[in-house]
Amino acid sequence: MIINNETNRRISILKSKMAKEGISAFVAFANGTGESAGTIRYLTGWMPEYSIAFLVVPVDGTPYIISNDKNRARAFQMRFGEYGQVVRTVSLTESIKETLAAIPQGSTIALAGDFDFTAKQAAEFLPLFAAYELADGTQMVNKQRLERTPYEVDKHLKATEMADKLVAHAMNIASVKGITGADIMAEIEYLGRRLGADSSGCWLAIGERPAETYFELFELTEALTPDSRLQIGATVCLDGYFSQVLRIGTFKEPSQQLKDTVDAIMAMQDAALEKMVPGAPIYQISDVLESMIDEHCPYTRATDPFRFQACHAMSNSYVDPAVAPFLNANRDKSRDSESPVVLENQIYEVHPNFTMPELGHVCSGDVAAVGRNGAQWISKFPRGIYRLS
Repeated sequence: MIINNETNRRISILKSKMAKEGISAFVAFANGTGESAGTIRYLTGWMPEYSIAFLVVPVDGTPYIISNDKNRARAFQMRFGEYGQVVRTVSLTESIKETLAAIPQGSTIALAGDFDFTAKQAAEFLPLFAAYELADGTQMVNKQRLERTPYEVDKHLKATEMADKLVAHAMNIASVKGITGADIMAEIEYLGRRLGADSSGCWLAIGERPAETYFELFELTEALTPDSRLQIGATVCLDGYFSQVLRIGTFKEPSQQLKDTVDAIMAMQDAALEKMVPGAPIYQISDVLESMIDEHCPYTRATDPFRFQACHAMSNSYVDPAVAPFLNANRDKSRDSESPVVLENQIYEVHPNFTMPELGHVCSGDVAAVGRNGAQWISKFPRGIYRLS
């Protein structure tokens, strides 16, 4: 299976790094709702949302997943069992104890995902590692994840095709009489799952002048009207790979100001795309977006009634952790010399967003894949303002 070939490649790279640094084992914790999930998702091909697990990779020997959830362990067997071992346990603590018993005390273990321990889990698990030197396994894998492959781009392409379909479906059903934002949200989640997504959903901004975006069904119970503007961010995770597409739709002819603003947003996106050249510092992508938003928007980032991040990289995490600090609009610029560089096969989501007094919150977003000489948009739903009917 292709997924296991990719898994084998990733774990082989990790083991090689461990051997060079004298690390006896890599141990990763993940809960399905935290960033720790990205590490196990990257190394095994899957991590369920509502479960916890440990991945153990000895420098010599077979890697294995430890799960106390028999249903998720069964699914791990389907996704990972051809390469590694899946251990079903009734006690994660006892299973980790048994694992560590085989590792000489005083040797080094690379521990990842411990930042997602609850206080109870930290008290339960961390003492088990007291007899070992600990290395930062999270940082080790985050750096490895920066170097992407065509296999991963293909997965993002498929995820983006799905996100495009979700946006199209939202635009098509927006004109159904009496439909609410909650109805649209439910339809998007249903369609994404029916298409095979690990997870799917959306946020919406609805109204003549949307003040912000909304994430909960109970926030959007009113029906759309001919004066409504529909803004959607459709997000999917497919086979562990994320994508997101953002669009604006209107029933009536949009105002000239809205047209001009959306044109400005697309110009911002295209300027960011031009910065995605292999070897260029990643922070330059954020800088060009922030400077152009400041030129167009009457609010500063600090005074804007509602503004979120304008760009992020995607991988086996919605926000790639190694890139995130350098695309943060409020980053510590004194660390820019540490910035990773743009690399071929990386994936970026570019969604400038800000508030205009007469328009409310505005946003649009596309997915870019970096090639050998630059990047191109891989989201294909028509850019600009979509006319609802």
